[in-house]
Amino acid sequence: MGRTVLADETIQDYVDKLIKSGPWNLGLIIGQLTGQKDYAVRLVRTPEPVEDEVSEEEEDSDTTKKRRRSDHRPESLCDVDEKWAATHAKQTIRMLPGGIDVIGIFALAPPNMMQASQVKIRQILFAIHKTLVRGQIVPDEGAITDRILLQICSTTRKYTCRSIDVGDPKSSFRPADWKNHSGGDHWICLQSDIAIDLKIPVPARSQNLTFLKQLQSGITPYCKRLCGGIALFNGKLREPTETLDQSEPKGRSKGRDKGQTTQQIQEIKFCIKPEADGVSETRVLENVAKMAVCGCIHSRAYVYGKAEVRDGIKALQTDVVRSLMARCELLYEDVIDVVEEESVLKELYNTPVRVFGKLPGTQLDFCDYMFPDEKMEEVTDRIQELLDISITEEKLDLTSERMATEEDMATTEEIDSKSNNEDLKGSNLGFNVGTIIGGVVAAALAGLSYYILGET
Repeated sequence: MGRTVLADETIQDYVDKLIKSGPWNLGLIIGQLTGQKDYAVRLVRTPEPVEDEVSEEEEDSDTTKKRRRSDHRPESLCDVDEKWAATHAKQTIRMLPGGIDVIGIFALAPPNMMQASQVKIRQILFAIHKTLVRGQIVPDEGAITDRILLQICSTTRKYTCRSIDVGDPKSSFRPADWKNHSGGDHWICLQSDIAIDLKIPVPARSQNLTFLKQLQSGITPYCKRLCGGIALFNGKLREPTETLDQSEPKGRSKGRDKGQTTQQIQEIKFCIKPEADGVSETRVLENVAKMAVCGCIHSRAYVYGKAEVRDGIKALQTDVVRSLMARCELLYEDVIDVVEEESVLKELYNTPVRVFGKLPGTQLDFCDYMFPDEKMEEVTDRIQELLDISITEEKLDLTSERMATEEDMATTEEIDSKSNNEDLKGSNLGFNVGTIIGGVVAAALAGLSYYILGET
């Protein structure tokens, strides 16, 4: 039996807009995959390619610096660069809360072009999967590897939906059922403010790695412990297979009135094992530096309808890991030239804070990351480019996290003398990083410190 995809009714309006915009379009399907049904909440058109190609080296370092847009759009779907489509998916996934993912792609074109592009479309789906899996630092065991392909004929406006297992290179497309659905009031939002205080040694064997790789390697053990920890719902443990929503059922809203319903929000707290737990032997390592990451981040995730407790926990854990890694990557892109300079004695950097907005016509959020020196216009332009959403500053939630102040930075420098967890709890700082060669780096989740150690 093929997969069933329940599509938010706002998607039809977006498709009508795309058909008027040009002869063909390619983009991502945003939604949630489950064992029973899949939920498509939005289509996102892939932007025009940039002039200079994205090289493998840039992909590995996740460099996404601004480049001038090409004046020459590919003539057809057959000419699309699958690496560029995969880069768009990687940038988009940063802007999605936990539980919401890139679940496939859509292609809109006239019949002849669509028929000639079948091999290219398959290549794009597998390239996206490869790129996103390569960016994972915590393996997602038991993850659904089916992805959706929605083909829309620009002439007849007929929808054809299929699925393919991107985890199997030899797999073939299977029929899937695409159904319009009005069910925005069934999403459950899970939130958590997470205090982080990490001490990360940088061993001598890692000294030639980039700052990003050092930071990722240091954060990975914490992320794995988080995903192996337990979650408390209002201070209580719940059975993993228990239905997440225990509220009394209410009448469903209809059509476009769905946005008027009150969304259910559940607050979660995580309990994580100490870092030293389970250590069976003592090892002496030569360290060339030490990092300290401390602060408080705001995490947000969504699950649909009859999701189980374990589904909600996994979605929120995914959001924490995704948000941490996004900030590390964006910070690296912003300060790479400075951090890699050996002449730097002591510099402190604010990492971006998280801002939220609503996906049009839904109760779901998207997010972006904003640096202290960025203008709001840059943020809204980026949202327009990557998510194809026109939004104003007034429609963005800028209150969930705040930039670190000088006092916060001073506290970060004293991180070895006392814990910052209680001081920072509830302050929802952004993720700021300081760099000190021969001194410290402070990163803000609210703060990261990087100490370069002497020979002794």
